[in-house]
Formats: sequence, structure tokens, C-alpha cells
Amino acid sequence: MKKLTWPALAIVAVIILAGTWGGTVNAAATDAKIRVVTAGAVKAADVDNSKEDPKSDESDTDTINIEIVKDTDTASTKSGSIAGIAYEKLVMADVDEAVNVRDSASEDGKLLGKFFKECGGEIVEKGDGWTKVKTGDLTGWIKNDYLMFGDSAAELAQKVVEKTATCTTDCLRVRKTADPDGAVLDLLAEGDQIGVLGQEGEWTKVEFSDGEEGYVSSEFVTIADSLGCGKTMEVINAEEEAIKKERQKAEAAVAEETAKKNKKSDSSDSEQATAVTKSNNGAVAAPVSDQVLLAALIQAEGGNQPYEGQVSVGTVVMNRLKSGRYGNSISSVIYAKSQFGPAGSGQVAQIAAAGPKASCLQAAQDAINGVSYIGGATHFRNVKSGYTGVVIGSHVFW
Repeated sequence: MKKLTWPALAIVAVIILAGTWGGTVNAAATDAKIRVVTAGAVKAADVDNSKEDPKSDESDTDTINIEIVKDTDTASTKSGSIAGIAYEKLVMADVDEAVNVRDSASEDGKLLGKFFKECGGEIVEKGDGWTKVKTGDLTGWIKNDYLMFGDSAAELAQKVVEKTATCTTDCLRVRKTADPDGAVLDLLAEGDQIGVLGQEGEWTKVEFSDGEEGYVSSEFVTIADSLGCGKTMEVINAEEEAIKKERQKAEAAVAEETAKKNKKSDSSDSEQATAVTKSNNGAVAAPVSDQVLLAALIQAEGGNQPYEGQVSVGTVVMNRLKSGRYGNSISSVIYAKSQFGPAGSGQVAQIAAAGPKASCLQAAQDAINGVSYIGGATHFRNVKSGYTGVVIGSHVFW
């Protein structure tokens, strides 16, 4: 950045003003700000207060620094909208987990709810330090430090937006190719939803939960975009209370099962058994929705197994998540292509929607908390498969 003396500065100022009025220099057109930083006795007039000049403590009092900086906090330069929100009104959460939403632009404001990672909303009113955001059924103020605006918000939204097709007829064939004579992969009932990959003429390319791709006639589906949204404290508290009750049921069920086992001193169970050692692999932060999904997988894969076996199914998922080779979230690990059959068939989604049983919810929580009876095992099969490893119930883990 070049330093200018006061005479030179005067010339530059004239050029800037002339450009502003005459069209020679137009900072707005280039999505930029005029940033002026002085040193010594001359006070800085920094338009972008978030960026301090590293040389502001120099003793040279008769010079001034000028630079043009890109404004990264303006409305998006992109045109259009996503999930019904115009790009210039779009705001995205810029957090690792969640940020508080309050009824006023102050940390003392009443807590109304939370805005979660990769969730989106619409700007209602934007201030210097806080922005009023509408996200789902929640409207309130969020600190700008935890929000993403403009092109950055639009780019993130395009990455995380969910595009789904909803079937509008009684029975819709999902075909292997975009051809009315193509092989039928599956059937959709009215109201069923499936992921959308794109449009090809009169056909919509779709994707099943296990990654298999197919085509449906666009005439018989409606397509919509949606972004994750924040939740009110009422909804959050209700979810936490439901989980608490299910956990209490699970604990009671585990206690009952343990009592029954203790009474069976002479079991007739011919299945193999391996002495297991309980350890802790380290807890992982996970939202309630992931716990429910993990519990649904546990129920589908091992709902009839001993409690330690149920936890171990969940531990396999957590070990895979920590390995980084199967996905970066519990959901992506469960739905990784050709890994868990019940996930690909839709059984896991059905159980999650209906509500997993209490013992499986507790087993999922234990697995998320790091409880392990199988060390770092990342696979399991029926014990009759012949694999060697830790045997619990009718499963062998390795």
C-alpha cells in the first residue's frame, strides 16, 4: 500500500470525488469501500472497522494511507433466490453448532431460540452489530459475528440446500433411465419424497437414500428447495423433554433386562460369546436428530440383541465417523453407499419417523458418549459368517 503526503492526498481526494460524481471511480460498482488509514497524530477514518491497519502505530504524522478494499459484508452480487429467499436477503449461520436468537439486539435480550450450523434465514433488519432474522417459525436478533451474508451466504446455501421431489400421483414408477420403457427400480406413492439431482427434459433425475439414481416423469412430481432453519426454545425444550423421558424408559428397560439375565444361571443359548470389556472412545457432539437416526439404525440392525450388542452397532457408526473414511456426520456414515442395508431400503427412515424404542435410544446415546465394548471395530456381521472378532449376541464385531 503506497503512502501519500498531504498534497498528494488532496489530489487523490479530488479524483475520488470526481469519480464518484462523474463516473470515473465507482466503489459501489466494484463492490468495494474506500478505506482511509492514518498514522500518528492524524486519526484514522476506517470505514471497515473490522480491519485494523497493522501500521497504525507509526510515528509519521504527515502521511496518510489509502486503499480500496472489497466489501465482504454487502448484499450478494448474485441474482436470483434460493428456498424462496432472494440472495440479497439471505443469511446463513456461521457457527460450529448453534448461536442464540434473542428478542432484542443485546446479549441481555430474552433467549427465543437457536440458529444452527448450515441453517438459513431471511434478513428482516440489519444493524451494525446485530441482525434480525426470520428462520422457520423463529424471528429474532443474532450477532453479526455468527452470521454469513452476501455471496458467502449464497455459496454456502447452494451447497447445503435440499432439493426434493414430492410424488403427486397414486403410483409413480422410478425408472433406471430417462425412458418410458426403462427398467423400473421402485414405486412412489402420493406424498412420498425423494432427492433430486437435476432435470433432463421431461424427466427428473432422482436419488434414493442409498445413493442409487433413477428417473421419474416430471409431470407427476413437485420440486422444492429447503434450507435448515432455527428452532424456538419451546420446540427445543419439548424435544429435550421427549428424549429425557425416552432415556428414563431405556434405563428402566436395561435394568429389567439385567435383572432377567441375573436370574438365568443356566442359559440354554447356544450362541458364541466373547468376554467384553467396557471402555470409552471419547464423546462426539451430535444433535438430537442424529441420535434418533442412530437409534433407528440400531433397532433395524440389532433391536433383538442384548443391550451391549445394541450399543456396539452404534459404536461401529461412531468409529467410522472418527476414521473420516465413511462421512463427516452420523447421518452421512449411516447413508454411505452400500454400507447399511436398512438405511438404503428406507427401513431406518421409517423407524426414525415412528420413533425408535427406548433401549435403542439409550444405546445410541451411550455410543455417542463414547461407550465401547468392541474397541475401535468398524464392521460387524452375523456370527455365522465365520469372521473372527468380538462376539456379542448373534453379531461378531471387528
